[in-house]
Amino acid sequence: MQAEETLILNTLDKLNISYEIISHPPAFTVSELKTFCECDASVCKNLFLYDKRADKHYLVVMLEEKKAHSNTIRKQVKAASLVFGEENKLFELLGVTPGSISPLGLIYDANQEITILIDQDLPNHPKLGFHPNINTATVIISYTDFKKFIDWRGNPYQLICVTKEE
Repeated sequence: MQAEETLILNTLDKLNISYEIISHPPAFTVSELKTFCECDASVCKNLFLYDKRADKHYLVVMLEEKKAHSNTIRKQVKAASLVFGEENKLFELLGVTPGSISPLGLIYDANQEITILIDQDLPNHPKLGFHPNINTATVIISYTDFKKFIDWRGNPYQLICVTKEE
């Protein structure tokens, strides 16, 4: 077990968050993960976005089958524009590189600089899957415990629609 994974799992234990961990070969996307293992959860994809004008970072946590529509998201957060955040900032704020992005990485965001944008449909899914900051494992937790972790971190968050507005 790597240090990143140990820190996350120890934190979940301290918060009394029940979890299941699944080890697998490196998976850089959710569809790639599905070729390695089957899990009884909605594995989430995560996007690290940046609004240059406001100098603000966002972490979008969404269901795997959805396609993020940046203009729809931009309007809801009142951003001038949204682009993918820089890799060095991703590592600085979440302690990860692309392919391992996870809301569990918020453990490294000491100054709560990231706003979490949660897919409005996530609360309807009882079990969610996230990388524990490495892409060779997936942690399964309940939505209630995910929310408990987010509340503990203290980062601002909001529920949003991630797909194109009709």
